[in-house]
Amino acid sequence: MEQQLKANKQWMGARMERKEDLRLVTGQGKYLADIVLPGMLHAVFVRSEYAHANILGIDASAALELPGVIAVLTGEDFRTEVKSMRQPVLLPNLPAAYPEYYALAVDKVKYHGDPVAVVIARDKYTAEDAAELVLVDYEELPVILDAEAALEPGAPQVHDDQPGNEMFAMTFTGGATEEEQRANEAAVEQIFKTADVVVSNRFRVHRTGITPMEPRGVLCDWTMADGLTAWITTQRPHIDRLALIDILDIPGEKVRVIAPRDQGGGFGVKAPFFRENVVIAHAARKLGKPVRWIESRYESLMSVGQERDQVNTLDVAATKEGKLLAIRNRGVANNGTGQTGVYWGFVMPFLGQVEMPNVYTWEKGDIKLRVASTNKACLTPSRAFGHFPTRFAVERSIDMVARKVGMEPAELRRKNMVPQLPYTTVTGEYYDSGDFLKVWDNLLTHIDLPAFRREQAALREQGRYIGIGFACGAELSGVASELLVPMENQPGYGAATVRVDPRGKVLIFGGDAPGGQGHETTVAQVVASTFGIDPKDSVVTTGDTGATPFGAGTIGARAGSYFVSAVHKACADLKEKITHVLAHDLGIRATVEEFSFINGEVIYLRDPSKKKPFREIVERIIMFPVNLPEGEVGGLEATAFFEAAKPMICFNGDFCVVEVDIKTAEFKIKRWVTSEDVGNVINQNIVDGQMHGAIVQGLSNAVYEEFIYNEQGQQLTADFENYKLATAADVPDIELSYASTPCPHTPLGTRGIGEGRPSSVPGALSNAICDALAPFGIEITELPLRPSSLWTKIKAAQG
Repeated sequence: MEQQLKANKQWMGARMERKEDLRLVTGQGKYLADIVLPGMLHAVFVRSEYAHANILGIDASAALELPGVIAVLTGEDFRTEVKSMRQPVLLPNLPAAYPEYYALAVDKVKYHGDPVAVVIARDKYTAEDAAELVLVDYEELPVILDAEAALEPGAPQVHDDQPGNEMFAMTFTGGATEEEQRANEAAVEQIFKTADVVVSNRFRVHRTGITPMEPRGVLCDWTMADGLTAWITTQRPHIDRLALIDILDIPGEKVRVIAPRDQGGGFGVKAPFFRENVVIAHAARKLGKPVRWIESRYESLMSVGQERDQVNTLDVAATKEGKLLAIRNRGVANNGTGQTGVYWGFVMPFLGQVEMPNVYTWEKGDIKLRVASTNKACLTPSRAFGHFPTRFAVERSIDMVARKVGMEPAELRRKNMVPQLPYTTVTGEYYDSGDFLKVWDNLLTHIDLPAFRREQAALREQGRYIGIGFACGAELSGVASELLVPMENQPGYGAATVRVDPRGKVLIFGGDAPGGQGHETTVAQVVASTFGIDPKDSVVTTGDTGATPFGAGTIGARAGSYFVSAVHKACADLKEKITHVLAHDLGIRATVEEFSFINGEVIYLRDPSKKKPFREIVERIIMFPVNLPEGEVGGLEATAFFEAAKPMICFNGDFCVVEVDIKTAEFKIKRWVTSEDVGNVINQNIVDGQMHGAIVQGLSNAVYEEFIYNEQGQQLTADFENYKLATAADVPDIELSYASTPCPHTPLGTRGIGEGRPSSVPGALSNAICDALAPFGIEITELPLRPSSLWTKIKAAQG
C-alpha cells in the first residue's frame, strides 16, 4: 500500500512541462483561423457608428453589385426567419427585465458597434470592401451612458419593451421577504449609530476587463445530410449547441459544436453565447456553403471584454479595538445594453455583491444592488467575475478603519478573518473548507513588518515615500449546480469519459473547452498517477459536442476541482474492472485496494510476483474478452460525473511594497508577494503561471486599461494605441508562496484557482500607495490608478 501511495504521488505535483507547448511553440497549433473548408465564404459585419439611433433603412445594392459578394443579410432577415435571442436556455433563473433582441439589430441600434448587417463574400477582402458600401440611414436618439443617471426618472430609454432602465435589482442580506429585509436594515442602521468607528466612501471602478490574444471566431458548415457543424471559439460548446438548436429551430441530432483544440485565451470573454454565432450559422444554412467570421481587434475591443464599471457606496462600522461590526453597500452597475446570452451583463455584478463580505466576520450586512441599462456595449465576463470592484471597495475600507483605530492593517485583517471553516457569510455565500489564518500567517513570514516601518520612517526623513499594502480574497473553486443553476440556468457538475485502448494508451474526453490553461497536461498527470503510466500515454480531447459528455464549460476554475475529479472518478471505475479481471486470471480473490498500479505494471501487493503489465491486462480485456469473471464484459471505457455537495472555495493573500515620487506622482512596485491555498497541486508550473497571469491582469486593469466613451457614446479605445495594456516592463517580479489545505470534497484534494484571482490586486496596490502617502492623508477611492490623478491629490494635500 505504501508503494502504491508513492506511485500515486509520482506525477501529482510534478513540475512537468506542458504537453501543449510542443505544437504551440513550433507553430503547429490549430486555431479557428487555421480551419479552412472547401468553398468557404467569409463574413464581415456592418456595425453601427451611433450609440443610439433608429434604423430608417439599409441600402445594400452597391455592396451586392461588387464581384464576389454572395449576400447581405440584415435584421429583417432574422426577425422573419430566426427566433429572438431571448430563449429559456440563455436566461438565468434570476428576476430581471430581459430585453427582446435579435442576432442583428432590428429597427434600432443601442450601442456603438451594434451589428446591423452582415456581408458574405468569396474572400474577406471583398467582404470588407462591400461592408463599406452598405448604407444605413439613421435617426439619432438621445444617449444615456451613466448608470446612475440612467436610473433617474425621465432618462432616455434604452429598451422600448422594458419600462425604465433598471434591468436588475436585488437585496442580498436580511432574509427572503421584504419585511425581514427592512428589519435587517433597521438593525444595521442601529449598529452604525452606536459604532465607535464608521468609514463611508463612494468607490468607482472604471470599465475594463480582458483582451484575449485570439479574438472570437465562428465557422459554420451546413449539409442536408448532417445538418449544422459549428466551430466556435467558446468556453462552453455544449451550451452553445443548445442555444443554436433553440434559436435556429434545428433538431438536436443535426447540430454539432466544436471548440478548436487551441484557443488563444478566454478568461470569461468566450463564455457567453454571442449573436455572431447565430448570424454565421443561419448564413451557412441559408446559402448552403461554409461561412467563417474572424473578429477583428477593433470589433473585439468595441464589443466584448468590458466588465467592472460599478459604483459602490460602502459604509463600514467597527469598534475602537478594530472589530468589524457591519457592512452596508449600495451598488450601481453599468450594464450596457444587457444583450448577451447566458450572462445578460448583470450576472457579474450580482456575484460581486454576493462575494462582497470577502473573508471577514461581519456581524451584520445590508447589501443592495441596482443594475442599469445604458448605451454602452453589454458587460461580458472577465476574470475576477463581478468582484473586482467590490473587493477593491472592501479592502480599501478596511485600511481606512485600521488608520482610524491606529492598528496595523495586516493585524486588523487577521483579527477579523473567518477563524474556522465551514462558514456562511452575511450574503449567504458558503465557504466549505481551508484555513484562512494559515495562509495569512504564511504571507506575513515574508516580511519583517516592524523593520519595514522603521525603514519607512527613516526614508520619509529623506523625502522618500514607501508603503506597504495588503489584500486578500476568497474565490469560487468551480461553481456548484446549487449556485450555477439559479445564476445561469446551467448545471455545474463535471463530466469526463476515459477510454483505454488495446495498446495501453488512455483517451480522455471532456465537454469543457480550455483556452490555454494546460488541461492536457494536468489531466494526463492525474491519469498517470492513477494508472501508474507515463503522462505521454494519455491524450485529452475537449470541446467537441459530438464526442464528449455534456459539460457546463470552462468557467469559474472548474478544471482543477470538477473536471479532474470526474476524470479521476472514471479512472477509478476502470481500475475496479481491471483488477477484478486480473484477480480472476491470477486465480485469487482480491479487491482493487490490494493492487498497485506503478511503472506500467499492475502488482498484487500480497504477492508481488503476481503481476501483469498494464498494457497486457487492458489488451486482454478489450481484445480477448473470453473467460471473464461472471457478469463482466469486454471493453474499458467509463463516463463519470462529479458534483460537490456544496460550493467550494480557494483563498489568497497579497502584499506589495511601492515607492511614490511625490514630485511626479509616479509609483514603482518594489515587491509583490502572495500566499495561496490551491489544495493539492497537480502541476506547480501551471499553478504558478495562473497566479502570475492573474496578478498581471489585475495590475493592468487597475493601472493601464480603461474603455472610454465620448459624450455621443462612441467608443474611443478600440485599438491598442488607445487601450493600453501592461507590458513585461511594467510589472514586478512576483514572489509566490503556498500554504495549502487539501480540499476534503474532491477525490484528489485539489482546488481550482485562477478565475477570481485578480480581484485582490487593486486593493493591495491602492493600500500600498495610500500607506506611502499617509503623511498627506491621501485616500484612493477611484480606479484606474493614474499618476495624473495621484499628482492632483498630492498637490491638493500640499496646500
